[in-house]
Amino acid sequence: MSLMNRIRNWKPFGGTVQPHVSQKGYAPTMEGWLNTSWDPGWWQQNCQPLNFSGINGTVEACVSALSQTAAMCPAFCIQQEGNGANTRLRGSNPERVLSRPNDYETRSLFINNVIRSVYFEGNAYAVATRDDRGAVSQLHLMDPRATQAVMDPTSGEVYYYASPKQNQPFDFDDELDRVFPSRNVFHLRLYTDRDPLKGVTPLRAVSASTQANSAMLGHQATFFSRMSRPSGILSTEETLTGDQIDMLRQKFREQSAEIDSGGIPVLGGGLKFQQMGLSSQDAQLADAFGMTVQDISRAFRVPLPIINDMTGSTFNNAESLMTWFLASGLGFLLESLEQEFARLFSLPFGRKMEFDTTVLLRSDWKTRMEALGEGSSKGIYALNEARAKEGLPPVDGGDLPMIQQQMVPLNWHEMQAAKPPEPAPVPEDEDVEAALRDAFEKEKCLA
Repeated sequence: MSLMNRIRNWKPFGGTVQPHVSQKGYAPTMEGWLNTSWDPGWWQQNCQPLNFSGINGTVEACVSALSQTAAMCPAFCIQQEGNGANTRLRGSNPERVLSRPNDYETRSLFINNVIRSVYFEGNAYAVATRDDRGAVSQLHLMDPRATQAVMDPTSGEVYYYASPKQNQPFDFDDELDRVFPSRNVFHLRLYTDRDPLKGVTPLRAVSASTQANSAMLGHQATFFSRMSRPSGILSTEETLTGDQIDMLRQKFREQSAEIDSGGIPVLGGGLKFQQMGLSSQDAQLADAFGMTVQDISRAFRVPLPIINDMTGSTFNNAESLMTWFLASGLGFLLESLEQEFARLFSLPFGRKMEFDTTVLLRSDWKTRMEALGEGSSKGIYALNEARAKEGLPPVDGGDLPMIQQQMVPLNWHEMQAAKPPEPAPVPEDEDVEAALRDAFEKEKCLA
């Protein structure tokens, strides 16, 4: 039996994927995320697997912060020179492919979908098509829930099996093109547990916090839609009839709760207004909700200000915020993308893919000008190099780095005045001969 037939016969999607019994917490299955402490009869005990396909606000904010920020950064192919300089290879095949991965996706949309796939499902797959020269020409995303990596036990080579159930945006033969070799597959995975070919989503680590976060939001939505409490109550010691109660309620609503709200209601007949405050249980619920938000953001390595939670924030500018973000989750994500793209394009030693993160400060004009100005004044950038970063044309005399020379000792002028005059330069042989001829002609004229 051929290798391709053996891979097809493995049928990795033929049944339910069982979790590892030794694994603590939650494990992914076809039904959802199962608690590994459940016994095999969980489906008869009213136990429902966790399903993260639904949108959770905090999870969506963290994933969107990572995916959309990374999608803003263009990818460059860099040649590392022997002198330490990095030269961008403009127009190289990796840059051309990543600028337009296929006919129906832009670079930002492709990268955004890749990162969302890897954080929600644990894996992101894209199959590469090649031209007549064997170079990568296009990249097409595959459904991570219908793609499985398998390894040939004889040769150790890795192949990817695509389930025929998935709707591919490109045409392929069901019998021949369902199995792809690893050299033609982009596979991004952040963490592997027991299987090095299968990534694990960070959602598994915060499954309990995500469930609690969603439950709290659902509880509040149900409460306010079905059992909303009033903002206050009117009380009196007098005995009121039903008509009087209805009249007071209507008059008070017209004065304080309708379009003309803000007016001063006049209460008589011993009526008192008591405002409904936040109970201690509601305050504890709000604190618990904040703890789930912090737990989810820690798992995704996203700072709280990035997801619009300014609790304990002391940031003063955008540069500090982006520096922290790059040092946490975004930096590792970009590094993983760069290395996987370098493997797919078979870049030789000395070449690499690099995402340009300076575009994240595109809206912060002041910070960019201060950084370029300081780099130019200290000789790090030449003037034309700094202008090129802003898309400006070069100017005459701006190709060499320059430094300022105003840092001199206080007695610099006295030191310069005390120096002996420099001797006149010794003329060259031709200059001596010319001077002798001039002197001879001058004496001849005088004679």
